[in-house]
Amino acid sequence: CDAPILERPRVPLLKTWRGSPLAAESAREILIGHLDHPAAHPVCAKKKPWSWKIVVGANPAYDAFPMQHQIFYPVGGRRSNKSLWYDPVFCVETLDGPKVWCKRHYRVTPRQHWSDDSKGSATPGAWTLNTLDNGMVSEEKWTTVDAADDLSWCVLHYSGAARRAGQSYVGALLCSPDGQWPVSAREGEGLERIRHAFRKCDLELWELFGGSTEKSYMWSEAFTKWAEENPPPLDRIGDMSITAWRKQEREKAFAAKQRISV
Repeated sequence: CDAPILERPRVPLLKTWRGSPLAAESAREILIGHLDHPAAHPVCAKKKPWSWKIVVGANPAYDAFPMQHQIFYPVGGRRSNKSLWYDPVFCVETLDGPKVWCKRHYRVTPRQHWSDDSKGSATPGAWTLNTLDNGMVSEEKWTTVDAADDLSWCVLHYSGAARRAGQSYVGALLCSPDGQWPVSAREGEGLERIRHAFRKCDLELWELFGGSTEKSYMWSEAFTKWAEENPPPLDRIGDMSITAWRKQEREKAFAAKQRISV
């Protein structure tokens, strides 16, 4: 099996942010978002254990998992590193009923955007994400479409492929610090700006899954109450593979059980 990364729609890139042309550092600051990390924006970041929470998305196969936390942080922990790690953490409702937290681990590297005619240079705000999970290689191209100057929201587009599975997929996300539709963008100019950002992704707001300006299904009371008793695993995986991290977590859990049984 083989599947290409789809090149359509050709989504334009955010060009300016906070009154200046988007640069490599400011593009990283948007992804890192509200994470409590030295590389986060010194004024806008809310110093959370996560970068963003997903409000709504366009692909029900990928964006429909409840309570999605996005964690972006520099490789090696160095503020100046051009590459990032991305650890999405999300809830899955299993077939037999119980909810569980799941976690993935991607490497994020700058790439050249289709609109950039310079030779061989990366374009701020355009990213390639790669992961190897359970023998399956996935590659995704992400584009920063728009972001509020105060980081109250951002819109990200992705186009990816799991080649061995023969599967291509596209989608777009509205993200906010708390997973709720940003108050400043529930009507008027703010709402129209978000609508315009999704139209750049060839999407209308009514096509998005997860909720609306008034109500979120991704962060419903039923889910958040469960999360209070079962906190999400928001520790950063860092410079190791997802396989090594899972092995480490299994060993920790086994050691804990051993201590309890003694």
